[in-house]
Amino acid sequence: MMKSSVIVAGIYDKRTIQRLKEVGVDQLSFDFRAKSFNFLQQHIFMQLQQELQIQEKIYLHFENEADFVISKILDDLKLSRGSANTYLEFSDMNSDQFYDKFETPFLWHYNFESPFIDKIPNAKYLRGIIFKFSDLLKLHEDGVLLNFCNNFHSLYINCLKDENFKLILQLDWDSNLFASISEHFDFTDISLNISDKVEICYRNVDLSKVSGHIEYLRNIDL
Repeated sequence: MMKSSVIVAGIYDKRTIQRLKEVGVDQLSFDFRAKSFNFLQQHIFMQLQQELQIQEKIYLHFENEADFVISKILDDLKLSRGSANTYLEFSDMNSDQFYDKFETPFLWHYNFESPFIDKIPNAKYLRGIIFKFSDLLKLHEDGVLLNFCNNFHSLYINCLKDENFKLILQLDWDSNLFASISEHFDFTDISLNISDKVEICYRNVDLSKVSGHIEYLRNIDL
């Protein structure tokens, strides 16, 4: 077990970035999904990314987006800060060829219905998998989590042997972790998405609440 690193997703303003930096969060995800409450326009993102240092990791989250849109954002970002510590993040059901075409490390949100599941070992640029806690909790409640875990580890053993490969648990701010989850997976990171549970009002983050949750979760052994 290990102390988990924290990724905060759905960032949309400078003040949140500044507070996260103060509490030592160095991984931030920006949401370019058109239907998301945290959707970020590219010109706003380009302003926000200037607040981050090269060593801080940036994740660009897309879902069913055209390849030329993704390429444009990547190219503009590279002109501003280079390509170091920049990752794509996908929560759709495209092919490994689509994901790899950007020649950029990427994370994938695990989807039980996606044909990409069988292609995971073939994806050259895949650097991590994100599991929703709610999905794993449902498997746990149905009594099939251990079987799923065994199958997952046998299928993707080569990925998981890579010490730089991320296995990320996406939590809600009020998720109630069950004790045995750490027996099934060696998570490297916890991901938290800005939502109304940590907002004073729409797009107005309660910075004290966010800081408190992060400090608590950072000390959980996973």
